[in-house]
Amino acid sequence: MEKMEEVAWEDFGQKVDLTARIREILLNYPEGTPILKELVQNADDAKATTIRFCLDQRVHSSEGLLDPKLQRFQGSALLVYNNAIFSEHDFQSISRIGDSVKRKQTGKTGRFGIGFNSCYHLTDLPSFVSGSHLVIFDPHCAYLPNVSASNPGKKINFVENRAATRANSGQFAPYQGWGCDLTAGRPWPGTLFRLPLRTPE
Repeated sequence: MEKMEEVAWEDFGQKVDLTARIREILLNYPEGTPILKELVQNADDAKATTIRFCLDQRVHSSEGLLDPKLQRFQGSALLVYNNAIFSEHDFQSISRIGDSVKRKQTGKTGRFGIGFNSCYHLTDLPSFVSGSHLVIFDPHCAYLPNVSASNPGKKINFVENRAATRANSGQFAPYQGWGCDLTAGRPWPGTLFRLPLRTPE
């Protein structure tokens, strides 16, 4: 029988042969500042009025993680905050790699299409908090428990699943900042992307 905190995590990930598609995007998408420009564009499309970048060099506990393999992502990361909240439409869009639903929306030039995936130049495990959800993508299906090529990620409503928040406290700790407290039991009025930086390992 699965533990209650594991059941709270629903499968949520980008679809297609993800590693091949990401490799293709990265070959055709430049490294460097375009990654930051894409995140600014996404915030603008979401009608955010504030965006902040932070190189977070904190090292977080390896206790209370979904899987011990996630310990390698508890160190330095690029944090990108904006004061907009994902809609259900946005969650659908970010999970459709290169097939964003934003294409049909006028006034939206870069919302979670190919550009967001430029973050894979920096990280193997992008994640974000928005409203009452935490999403973690694992395109290699190598670090999160119970993921597959058809669902290479996890999404949790941390407000409704407080037991999982307590049981996986180490998993939630890296998002503390800019007033974000996933243990407070309420939605957070913003979006915080966390891109753990690759190490030589």
